[in-house]
Amino acid sequence: MQNSWQSNLKIFTPEECAMLVKEFDESKDYLDESDQPFYKNSYGVFNLPSSLQFVDRITEKFKEKYPTIKFANTYTRSYSRGSFLKIHTDRHTLDLSLSICLEDKNNLGWPLCISAKKYPKDEWDLSTDPKPYEENYLEAHMGVGYGAVMHGRTFPHWREELLCGEKQRAIYIFYHWTIEVDAKVLMKIKNPDITLYKDFVTDIEAIELIQMAKSRLERSKVVDEKDGGYATSDARTSSVAYFQRRETPLIAQIENRIAQVTGTTVDQGEGLQVLKYEVGQEFRPHHDYFPDLGMPYEQKDKGGQRILTAIIYLSAPKLGGETEFPELGLEVKAVQGNMLTFRYENLDPKTLHCGKTVLAGEKWIVTKWVRKETFN
Repeated sequence: MQNSWQSNLKIFTPEECAMLVKEFDESKDYLDESDQPFYKNSYGVFNLPSSLQFVDRITEKFKEKYPTIKFANTYTRSYSRGSFLKIHTDRHTLDLSLSICLEDKNNLGWPLCISAKKYPKDEWDLSTDPKPYEENYLEAHMGVGYGAVMHGRTFPHWREELLCGEKQRAIYIFYHWTIEVDAKVLMKIKNPDITLYKDFVTDIEAIELIQMAKSRLERSKVVDEKDGGYATSDARTSSVAYFQRRETPLIAQIENRIAQVTGTTVDQGEGLQVLKYEVGQEFRPHHDYFPDLGMPYEQKDKGGQRILTAIIYLSAPKLGGETEFPELGLEVKAVQGNMLTFRYENLDPKTLHCGKTVLAGEKWIVTKWVRKETFN
């Protein structure tokens, strides 16, 4: 959950808050929200002119972590006695949301509740049972001028009924961004969920990753079904170099990209692996999710079950080395720069796959395994 929200961000000075509130109160373009299913006793305005002058300054705060964000809109809203915000997710394309308190003269301290459970669909379905999302959540308390940023389209959020005097109010402004990723989809399969992206890394990035890995290479390992540890196996004969999350700026950029296109967080990911396959080497058919060994073991305690795999092809062999899904009759050729992702939240046996034997040349790839929870 650490990557899904962040609070206590100082955004506006008291003078800037007062200026925004003054323009809001003088506005004549209030939207009627009486027929909205999620709100009560509130009204607001899209894109106050004064709010737009801060877009570049605020966007820069998040550019390092989200380099591809694109501003969408602002919305300023006044809440009064009995106001509430029902549980929901933001609409499609509003990926990142920043909520800032502009006025709270009576210290109402009205918290924004953010679920710790991700919503699996693109948009909130009104028939969704909210209870599973309300069982584990975080509260963001914001003083005047302070804000909380979150993945509003991914994590459901809400505010309980505002208990205050008849003449009391709280005013908040929301900034929204779309996270754009320049990754062209070459192939998409729904069942199981498999996606192939073109040009996910550049040639220069691929070469740099290979050079970084060369001094760290060691024999690849698999989960040992005797005790749940790691062991070498004839089933996986490649060499591997292990890296920590965010170990270098390049690794951090690639991890952010993977998280953005897959709707996961960087902290769900295991450390990045760079693998080298020489002639005759392979990874025989296997599942990436952990097997049920009938006992607890360390890997599953570090973030739960694996749910997604990303494979980035850094160099292509002259012959062989395809990624094959034998249950689907599908082979994916290793093409430098492309990335393959596949999901198995429900331990889908159809995600059985292998790295076919390299017959000529070398194959270099990145493998990133993603866990259900934060990987420790």
